[in-house]
Amino acid sequence: MNPRTKNLILAFATALFIHPASAKSPNFILIYADDLGYADTSVQMMDSDPSTRHSFIKTPGLERLAEIGARFTAAYSPTPTCTGSRISIQHGQSSAKIQYRNVFDVLSQVQRPEGYDSEITMAEMLKASGRNYVTAHFGKGCSAMGRFDEAGYDVTDENPGEPGGNGNGHGSYWDPIKEKTPFPPDNPKRMHSLRKDAADFLKKNAGKQPFFMMVSHYAPHIPFMCTREAFERTKKRWVEAGLDTKGMDELTDHPISNPKGEANKRITYAAMVEEMDLTLVDVLDGLEQSGELENTYVIFTSDNGGGHAEMRQVDGENRRFNGPLQEGKRSIFEGGIRVPTVISGPGIKAGSQCDVPIVQWDFLPTFHDLSGSDAPMPPNVDGGSLRQVFKKGNKGKVKRVAPGIIHHYTCHYHPPISSIIRGDYKLMRHLNSNEFKLFNLKNDYREETNLAAEMPEKVRELDEICRNYVKKVNGGTAEQVRQAHHKLMDHFSQQSVYHYRKRLAALKEQNLPDFEDRKAKMLKQLNDNLFKNLVNKEKTNLHRELHAWREGSAKNLAEENARAKWVEFVD
Repeated sequence: MNPRTKNLILAFATALFIHPASAKSPNFILIYADDLGYADTSVQMMDSDPSTRHSFIKTPGLERLAEIGARFTAAYSPTPTCTGSRISIQHGQSSAKIQYRNVFDVLSQVQRPEGYDSEITMAEMLKASGRNYVTAHFGKGCSAMGRFDEAGYDVTDENPGEPGGNGNGHGSYWDPIKEKTPFPPDNPKRMHSLRKDAADFLKKNAGKQPFFMMVSHYAPHIPFMCTREAFERTKKRWVEAGLDTKGMDELTDHPISNPKGEANKRITYAAMVEEMDLTLVDVLDGLEQSGELENTYVIFTSDNGGGHAEMRQVDGENRRFNGPLQEGKRSIFEGGIRVPTVISGPGIKAGSQCDVPIVQWDFLPTFHDLSGSDAPMPPNVDGGSLRQVFKKGNKGKVKRVAPGIIHHYTCHYHPPISSIIRGDYKLMRHLNSNEFKLFNLKNDYREETNLAAEMPEKVRELDEICRNYVKKVNGGTAEQVRQAHHKLMDHFSQQSVYHYRKRLAALKEQNLPDFEDRKAKMLKQLNDNLFKNLVNKEKTNLHRELHAWREGSAKNLAEENARAKWVEFVD
């Protein structure tokens, strides 16, 4: 389906299913954090486990949301990295089906050469519902998708004429001459402008017609940033709490950006999360003032597990943890995909805890169901409506199209692992070694006891379901990813040589006295790029034999192998 055809279908559906204004549909607000750890808020996600709450960070906005809504203890992001999750959540499809599995998905360029314009977004679905929804998206976009104002969103903060919209550039907008602009000193990670945009949208639209607003934060993704005022305020609490202050006096940046010293990093991270939380404060205030709080579903969650993980020694290994969960961003272990999630709205019991596993590609079919849409469900959806779970809590069930919560992470620079969560169990398969790990997440969300050897039947059952699904949706294999990565690196090298020769020809025409010096610099830059591409190919080769389950660096060995093969480009 080309974009024009899709738009015609959506316009027709909207006209066909126009609904009487008397039937009031709920509003939807989705606040999306970037790399927020499971236990990096002051909301204790699990009543039974104090380690699911941060001991220092204060998030009163999220606490308030939890008081009027439910904490979802087993909520999953679509992937353990940013971009794949942001595409998946928009279209209600798993990363395998949408064919974008990691932050830089080389295989998607082969599988999806025409991009994602043919896929229906959450906003487009609601616009076609016949319920007169107005839609908005503020903040971090998704470069693979392009502009959100061309994907069903009526209001955005994108710069006019920029093909990539806000993209995946962590807050770096583009100016008219196509150069990235830095974060404003008084608006690090654009947290304050996002907060204002959300508040302004509510003032203008809340109570007038149904709306959907997504506020997509750039925080707390690296680099850690905050204003000097926020840092000093948080530092004061840090010192009063008697926490480690080693290296704190070395901090001189203004505003605070990517600080040195562990204490400074932790203080800045805390300040970021706390300032991001102010968006929730303003959103809830705006809904109360407009009288729309009880008619609005407010969802707070994260695009993947925490990037700022705690390091612990386990069996002589330095391992990452997000609260009680193993690992973090980029990992298929729970710390990389289980994310803090709090939801309020009509029918959701205030102050409750829900342990039913949910995944972010459930949101699109949920919005479709709860909006009362008269239009058909968009095709290819993987998720299921959460209506029953919202109403019944732990007694509710989710009927998904997909046979489980499946994470298929074919990545050229991290361990290639697929997993399926079905019922109480999670099966992980290493795509290189075909080794399995089986966990009963109901009893063992810390993933400490591998049951694979004890339960071979369960392993076979879940593995068959997962493999069949991935094959059915053409989710890709690890070897296909490696081949695509090699071809891409070769393409980059060819482009580098082409641009070098083009620039060199232009330089010759200028007949400058320092021509040879300029040529030498250009040639060095070219060879640096070519060597980098060769190193990346060697990393891919090394990952073909990698049997490790946790992330490790192959950089040194890859460089050594690349030097053995290296032939310098000579002109």
